[in-house]
Amino acid sequence: MTGVAAAFHQRAETERARLGMTKLALAAEPGVSRVTYDRLATQEKAPLPATIIRLATALGLDRDEALKLAGLIVEPTPAQIAERRVRAAMVEALHHRLPGVDPAVLAAVAFHMGDILQGLAGELSGQVEDSS
Repeated sequence: MTGVAAAFHQRAETERARLGMTKLALAAEPGVSRVTYDRLATQEKAPLPATIIRLATALGLDRDEALKLAGLIVEPTPAQIAERRVRAAMVEALHHRLPGVDPAVLAAVAFHMGDILQGLAGELSGQVEDSS
């Protein structure tokens, strides 16, 4: 089975070989045991960020890239980015269109937004049918 940090381990192995370091030398430099280093390739549990940062520093790797390769930083998908933008736009629109409305009322509206959007979709589809 491939571990969570297997991509980092593979990159670290490439850099270690390029630098001519042994596993013992690499592990000793940042204070990470060789066993811990080897486990990165197969363990299912995410490694400690400090372990990855120590090894990345010893190998001259970019810290953020190393954390991403180790599965500790996950880039949002395009759909997640779009969802965040839509959510921010909706919050801004509610505050802009309904100034002075109690935030608790706006929260209740947001809670029922799925039902509201379904109703809106029904109204819009009815308008489309009426106009044809």
